[in-house]
Amino acid sequence: MNKILAAVLVTASLMGGCTSVPMESKEKSEQAKQFNSPSEGMAGLYVYRSGSFGGVLKKDVWLDGKCIGETAPNMFFYEEINADSEHKVST
Repeated sequence: MNKILAAVLVTASLMGGCTSVPMESKEKSEQAKQFNSPSEGMAGLYVYRSGSFGGVLKKDVWLDGKCIGETAPNMFFYEEINADSEHKVST
């Protein structure tokens, strides 16, 4: 029983390290984390994926029918959007 549990844990840890998605530059990431006010008439939208559970599962994030990126654990997306209209965010 312990051998099976150990095998499952090793497999899960190896699969969790396989997640890789294209990332923005460190400078742009740091700028987005400053939470500056968006442009006039715009709103800032942050989409954040927390944790590492299901880390090998990738999902595309869509904003108003446009793919803005592919998720990975503990990463975020930032987009400026029109403040006076409805938007659809989906995966």
